Amino acid sequence: ALNSKLLPSMLSKTAATQIPSFARGLSKAAASRSVPNTRNGLKDAERVVVKVGTAVVSNKNGTLALSRMGALVEQIKALRQEGREVLLVSSGAVGIGRHRLGLSKEAVSDPKNVVDRQACAAAGQGILINKYNALFNSLGLKAAQVLITQQDFTDPTKYGYLVSTLEKLASMGTIPIINENDVVTGGAQLDVDEHCCFSDNDMLSALVASGASADAVAMLTDVDAVFTKPPGEAGSERISVYTEEQGRVQIGEKSSMGRGGM
Repeated sequence: ALNSKLLPSMLSKTAATQIPSFARGLSKAAASRSVPNTRNGLKDAERVVVKVGTAVVSNKNGTLALSRMGALVEQIKALRQEGREVLLVSSGAVGIGRHRLGLSKEAVSDPKNVVDRQACAAAGQGILINKYNALFNSLGLKAAQVLITQQDFTDPTKYGYLVSTLEKLASMGTIPIINENDVVTGGAQLDVDEHCCFSDNDMLSALVASGASADAVAMLTDVDAVFTKPPGEAGSERISVYTEEQGRVQIGEKSSMGRGGM
């Protein structure tokens, strides 16, 4: 792994077949790269997408987890000093905004309360990006906010603009901090929309990795790794390197703090 202390769960870049056909055309370089079937090639990764979930950047009460965020930023700096490019996909805006607005977790997670969720995202995104900027600035790094919607992957023109922007930021040594723009996307309604490109930031990070021709994706979570089924259940086994021959894993409940979850 690039950093065994905080980046233990390195996953290979998503297959190009998971994004629209026009997007595959825009990211031929990514599609042409071989996907490693072991972790050995990860030490040579030059461009990496790091995804952090709500449970990583915030505490259970909705406040920012400053020690974890600080450690994350320090290790991203270490990767930059090694000459690697890093794109950060960060959840957390809705959970942090919920705490700021004083709304209950049950109310915000209810699909009928879409506007409540969007209001939480509006309140929380500013808090999240301000803290990231302060942390990166304190270490002499530049960061930029990139908010993404479903249409940015389904519209060829918008997708082209997105890829070009990510490339420009990378060329300037700036770390993009990427999140779904939950203020305008309809929130949890996407969970049941079979036509959407992504329903959480796990899939978003994979799509970003493909478009940005990244060599690897590191998904940071409060779960140790990917297991054959929920790790709390008897008989679950940790998967070191996933292959298609292993078949599908048994999916458990979603995160209690975000919309996705390992």
